Amino acid sequence: MSSPFNCPIKSLPLIELKGDFFEMGRQYGEQCREQIRELLTIRLTSALSHAAARGKKFSQQQALVIAAENLTKLKLFHPEGYRELLGISEGSNITMAELYILQGLTDFRDFLSWGKTPDGLGCTSLIITRERSHSGQLILAQNWDLQTSNMPYVCFVKRKPFHGPQSLSLTIAGGLSMIGLNSEGVAIGTNNIKTKDARQGVHYLNLIHKVMTCKSTTESKNLIHNAIRSGAHYFLIGDANGEYCGLECSATHSEEILEKNGIVTHCNHPLHSAIAELSAEDMGPSTCHRQKRVDELSDKKNFNIESIKNILSDHKGGDLAICRHDVDEGISTNASVIIEPEKGVIHACRSNAHEGIWQSFSF
Repeated sequence: MSSPFNCPIKSLPLIELKGDFFEMGRQYGEQCREQIRELLTIRLTSALSHAAARGKKFSQQQALVIAAENLTKLKLFHPEGYRELLGISEGSNITMAELYILQGLTDFRDFLSWGKTPDGLGCTSLIITRERSHSGQLILAQNWDLQTSNMPYVCFVKRKPFHGPQSLSLTIAGGLSMIGLNSEGVAIGTNNIKTKDARQGVHYLNLIHKVMTCKSTTESKNLIHNAIRSGAHYFLIGDANGEYCGLECSATHSEEILEKNGIVTHCNHPLHSAIAELSAEDMGPSTCHRQKRVDELSDKKNFNIESIKNILSDHKGGDLAICRHDVDEGISTNASVIIEPEKGVIHACRSNAHEGIWQSFSF
């Protein structure tokens, strides 16, 4: 079988899955077996190194024991998603504990690092309301930034389960939904933030994957709010009715970020005072620069797809910029995504928005 990853780095591998949840997972694991095993090594090493740099040293075996303790919580939270993980585990021939670490790197890494905790590696996001978009329809957009070593494993997955909504998502090899759109018109993306209340629980990819079964922004927001979350993230959510929400979450608290002039922007530091009080450490100068810059760029204009791509490609500020090129600890924009939930379309590219090959996906 030809691997979907046999394509140029600036092209986006496409993986299509169909069947019951276990079967979709098994197909996924088989198609990405080599990439999953390579990425697991990268991510487990990253988690252990991150913790060691903060005075917490764990062996690989200790990390796997900690990861395994979360599996019952995942099964209870989303049984269908858990079945898909079982299939991925079988298809890729890695354990469920290893798969937990691969899925939720930032949440797991933070828990190891702070004992009860996310690194501001990047990500700049926008919710553009109907009144600010040229089409008169809601748009969600973001860059996804992480270590450049993750870029070869970025892919796009189409899921067609026998029961429930279909979904389109940008993610990593073997990963559940990360930035996605379902056939009910619900869209979601995420930015990493860092708080000191990280705990054992459900990590963000499991939250997002279950949102892909929801029918509205309100249902999605309530699901995330009520979950036993393991770490801190911001979620941008919208739906085919033009409803939207920017939800900023620590592990134990969640607060809505309100629009300003028809736009909700977010980077990697908490904006709501209740979440900011729980901040674990300084997120560095890039997130503040990017927040100020994205607010400047979205202040007056009405948006279409091309103008959004221009924002995601912005280089003002050099190493601090919205569009990132192997800066700091090897951080790059690994992918860019623009979602039009009212049209049922998601546009995505691997690598930087101005260099990657943009592809459009629909149901």
